[in-house]
Amino acid sequence: MLTRPDLETKGLEALRSEARSRSLAVSFTMACIVMAAINLRPALTSIATMVTEIQQSLGLRGVWIGVLTTMPVLCFGIFGPLAPLLSAKLGLERAIALLLMGLAAGLALRVLPQSAALFASTLLAGATIGMAGVLLPVVIRRRFPGRLGPMTGLYTMVLSVGGAGAAGLTPVFERAWQSWTLALASWSIPALAAALLWSAFASSGTAATGTAPLPRFSLLLRDRLAWYVTAFMGLQAGLAFIVLGWLPTLLRDRGLDVLNAGVVTSVSILAQTVTALLVPSLATQRVSPRLLIVLVLSATCAGFLGLLYAPLSTRLIWALILGLGQGGLFGLALLFVTLRAPTAEVTAMLSGMSQSIGYLGASLCPFAVSLLRGGNDPFIGPAVIVVAVTAACTWCGLRAAAPAYVLPHIRSS
Repeated sequence: MLTRPDLETKGLEALRSEARSRSLAVSFTMACIVMAAINLRPALTSIATMVTEIQQSLGLRGVWIGVLTTMPVLCFGIFGPLAPLLSAKLGLERAIALLLMGLAAGLALRVLPQSAALFASTLLAGATIGMAGVLLPVVIRRRFPGRLGPMTGLYTMVLSVGGAGAAGLTPVFERAWQSWTLALASWSIPALAAALLWSAFASSGTAATGTAPLPRFSLLLRDRLAWYVTAFMGLQAGLAFIVLGWLPTLLRDRGLDVLNAGVVTSVSILAQTVTALLVPSLATQRVSPRLLIVLVLSATCAGFLGLLYAPLSTRLIWALILGLGQGGLFGLALLFVTLRAPTAEVTAMLSGMSQSIGYLGASLCPFAVSLLRGGNDPFIGPAVIVVAVTAACTWCGLRAAAPAYVLPHIRSS
């Protein structure tokens, strides 16, 4: 027969065991989010550093390079709305695992030195990244409802690290292996590792076991705040994809070689990690989101113009300014998706709307750069585009920062 002290001891042990299990589950979920996030940018930033090599090897004209750099953004917009449906069908974790497996397969295709394989790879990578990018904020909203700012900051920071690593290491791999195809295809390895981790997550007892019915998409289309969030997401994405798709090439137009252009791009993307981590947390605490919007957009525009026109000796300073602006900008865009949605299901729909419609509009930005780049001043076109997009993004962002919910009649959970 157990005495009262024995029962109390067993109760304490049970509580400690439960606390350890909960802590391990949280840590595992965070590890899965980090592994997925770090793989959502290498497909874009790696290919941007190899544009000249691709043109020389495959004989692609400028317009086809424009299509290649625009295709991922178009895929984000086209396939993003399918993500909530895939999640409802398979479950959130299984859907992300499947998408990461597709991403790994798409990146592996780049080992083939053929135009068709390169475009097919970019199509598959863009589709899978677009859908995974819609679903990962839902994981954050569902798993960490009380820590949206810090977790969104962690997520955006890791995105930046992945993009910077690919931008900096891909030229190094190309030099070491004497093969741009192997350098690009090597990024399939971490994507496969992330897919296997998410497969384990989906099979574990910590995976979600069901979702509430999704609200009708038509309701979001009639919500003004949802459109402000969508426009802000799309316009900041337009700025991001100009940098991801064209900054290395524009720097090479200024006279830098491939390695130095890659270093500048990497510095810019690495700088994003600082504000990507800090700005979402600041926006949910004591600092006005509207003030943060003005600051990060001013830094983004100034940094880009500095890299185009300031002396090359100051390029790393302007790269830091650009990166600090863009990291905070993307963090705010993702934060508004989770803050403005009252439930995880509405988060999925708002994430799909903002990243589909928004990215379809954003796809015009890198393509416009490909059309306007050239002439006596190859930088005036990109500069005008960035200034105009910055102004529009500021206007929409100030309205997306309103402390309100989309679909306010739906009960918060």
